[in-house]
Amino acid sequence: MKCAAHNAEAVAVCTWCGKALCPDCAKPSASKRMVCSDDCAAALAREARALDLVLQKSRQNTQANAYYYYLCGALCAGGAIGASSYMNVPFLIWFCVGCAVLFTASGTWYLWIARKSRE
Repeated sequence: MKCAAHNAEAVAVCTWCGKALCPDCAKPSASKRMVCSDDCAAALAREARALDLVLQKSRQNTQANAYYYYLCGALCAGGAIGASSYMNVPFLIWFCVGCAVLFTASGTWYLWIARKSRE
């Protein structure tokens, strides 16, 4: 493959636009990836910032889901207590207890994922 700007043999390819680069044209960007111009390096940096923002928002969403599941677990536990106090229907009590356990376990799992993704 020949360089896009020179008639020399290509040693790299621009990460952003895909042009072939000779040793004179190839220059590493801030992320140590080969680019052909400052415009391609800037576009690569914008892409990296956008990806970091998406990952940060995903972690925040996962953490919010964990707290939502904890709230649902607490409400189900309260429902089980209310059902045992007022109605004394075993199926309803055990159903609410089961839901409380599942919601709490789901919240713990989501919180573990959110904390693990920070590493």
